[in-house]
This record gives sequence, C-alpha cells and structure tokens, in this order.
Amino acid sequence: MTPEKLKDLMHKLDFTTADVATVMGVTRRSVQHWLAGVTPIPLSTAIVLGAILDGLLPMEWVEEKIIEELRIA
Repeated sequence: MTPEKLKDLMHKLDFTTADVATVMGVTRRSVQHWLAGVTPIPLSTAIVLGAILDGLLPMEWVEEKIIEELRIA
C-alpha cells in the first residue's frame, strides 16, 4: 500500500491519524511516518482498513476500540 492509497482509505472511512493508530494499535507518529513515506505501511493495515471499508469489520468494533483507548488515556 502506498501513502496515497492509505490517505484515500482514511478519507473514505473519515478516519484521522489517531483513529488509524487506535485501530491498528500503533502510535500516531507511526501513522504519520506511513503517510509521509518514511516507513512502509504494514500489510495488516491495508487488510484491516479494507475490511472496515468493505463492511467485513463492523464500525461498532471500530467505535469500541476508540472508546476503549479513550478510557485508557
């Protein structure tokens, strides 16, 4: 996955870098590095975000991850 494709997926999902970081279990800095092309985007990111976009992972799951992260922080 290229940074441009990641940006496109994020736009389609209306995800911020913080949303992607939470869903993928990484830091926002990692997502920023992916978007800048500094580090490669893991295949797992393409799979998970694609599954969310395709409706294979429900948005309820995403919302639970984000709420859980907010409770911890």
